[in-house]
Amino acid sequence: LIVGAFGGALFALAASFVLLQAARFALIAHVKGKGIELSEAGFPDLHAQFIACCERLQIETPPKAYIVNGRGGLWTFAATVPGTRFVVLTPGVVAAMGKHVDRVRFHIGHELGRLRMQHLGVALLRWPAMWLPLLGAAYSRARETTRDRHGLACSGSPEGAARALAALSAV
Repeated sequence: LIVGAFGGALFALAASFVLLQAARFALIAHVKGKGIELSEAGFPDLHAQFIACCERLQIETPPKAYIVNGRGGLWTFAATVPGTRFVVLTPGVVAAMGKHVDRVRFHIGHELGRLRMQHLGVALLRWPAMWLPLLGAAYSRARETTRDRHGLACSGSPEGAARALAALSAV
C-alpha cells in the first residue's frame, strides 16, 4: 500500500514536471512567434535602455528581450526555458510610461532582477515553505522588494521608480 502511494506520488510529480516544461516551451514559442525581438535594428532606443540596465546590474550575457502585444495590458514578465532566458515587455508599458525613460527602465530592471536573482528556478523546493503562514507571504514580499530594488537601480530616479511602481500597482 505504501509503495503504491509513493509510486503514485512520484508519477504525479513527474507528470507535473513534464506539463510545466511543455507550458514553458509553449510560452517561448508564443513569444518568439508573436513578439518582436529588441535589437539595434528594431526598437533601438528601447534596446539601448535594456542593454544599459543589463550593464548596470552586471549581467554579462543579456537575455533576449521581446515586445509582445499585451492587448493594452500593463505587464512585463521574465521567464526561463532550459538554455533560454528572456524578458517580455508590452507596448502598453512602454506607452504608459511615455517619454519617461526612468520609468521604462524600472520595469526592465524589475524583470532583470527576477532573472538575476533566479526567482524562477527551483520553485519546487520552495513550494512547501510557501504554504506556511507568515513565512510564505514574507518570502514572496522579500522577492518583490528585491526586484523593485533592481528596478530602482536601473531607473536612476527614485521618483520615476515610484511612479512606475504606482502605475504597475494600479493595474
